[in-house]
Amino acid sequence: MTENTRKYEAAKILLQVSREISSSLDLEKVSEIVLDQSSKALGADHASLFLMDETIRKLMLTKAKGFSADELDNINLLGSWEIINENVIKSKEPLIVNDIRDNFLFKGKKLPFADIELPIHSFLAVPLEVEGKIIGILIVSNRKRPGHLFTEEDKELLEALSNNIAIALLNAKLYHRLKNLFISTVTSLARAIDAKDAYTSGHSERVMKYAVAIGQELNLDEETLENLRLASILHDIGKIGVKESILMKPAKLLGYERRQIKMHPGIGARIIESIDDSHKIIRGVLEHHERFDGNGYPHHLKGNAISLEGRIIAVADTFDALTTDRPYQKGLSKEAAFDRIREASSTQFDPKVVEAFVISYHKHPEIWLEK
Repeated sequence: MTENTRKYEAAKILLQVSREISSSLDLEKVSEIVLDQSSKALGADHASLFLMDETIRKLMLTKAKGFSADELDNINLLGSWEIINENVIKSKEPLIVNDIRDNFLFKGKKLPFADIELPIHSFLAVPLEVEGKIIGILIVSNRKRPGHLFTEEDKELLEALSNNIAIALLNAKLYHRLKNLFISTVTSLARAIDAKDAYTSGHSERVMKYAVAIGQELNLDEETLENLRLASILHDIGKIGVKESILMKPAKLLGYERRQIKMHPGIGARIIESIDDSHKIIRGVLEHHERFDGNGYPHHLKGNAISLEGRIIAVADTFDALTTDRPYQKGLSKEAAFDRIREASSTQFDPKVVEAFVISYHKHPEIWLEK
């Protein structure tokens, strides 16, 4: 291969990896792309990604490719990568070792990855650095062709990749942290809303669990499931605008009180309008009391005019409401609530959603029958 051809191939690899890792903010997906593309680019058998845990200031194995479960257990248990990581952190430079048994860093050391059960004999490790700070280390090991060593050209290619990889991983980590913070805040808010009614403690989280179980049975993609998760845990947020005397009334509601309660989907929709990308979750909040036959509220939508999220949350919300004790009415058994929902298929509920509910109920009793 000529010098120009090699540079052309390297540029293609750089472009491909850059395009793929910049297409996602999901840390798991970015990590998987990094390992797949780096091992493919260098013809390696294994790849391992370590990211810095800021809490304990230590590199932690985030994802690995090409190892068996036993080999990974051995690595994790005995800290086999520490000598590599420590050396790379100290030097802030890539490290090539083509025979660990004959390398000065490893001679005389009892290394689990040097024995026959974990036959790593060569590796290339590069630091993942952003603004002078190491956020992780990427290691590729064992060339697929026997006797084919890691070279300076391999090091240059992986080093060039590491710049884009580091930025993509940092962005994904920050997004993951912000997402977790947002979910924690939303969950705390839902708990505060549930706490306004002593009889609905934990209601929003149970509805979220049920709704996601139905969504998974419907084979919804991950983004739609995430939107469903948010909409379902926030479905009752509008109750913050309903008087506690109505929410906690120990008797059946009067007509004007029911009208007040029926305002909560609209109030909830207005509250979450300020959330980024709220259009992805607002209809689930607004439409979870609509009925498939058009006799629901607030807009009397019918059939598929109701969002899928709204149709799913309607089933999940009703199941939990039916099985919850009230001051004026004892909750139904899980089995009785299950029958009630099946009977309301095509009238109150979307039959396809009810079918998914029935399948999930039987397939995952640990979700639906938990006390």
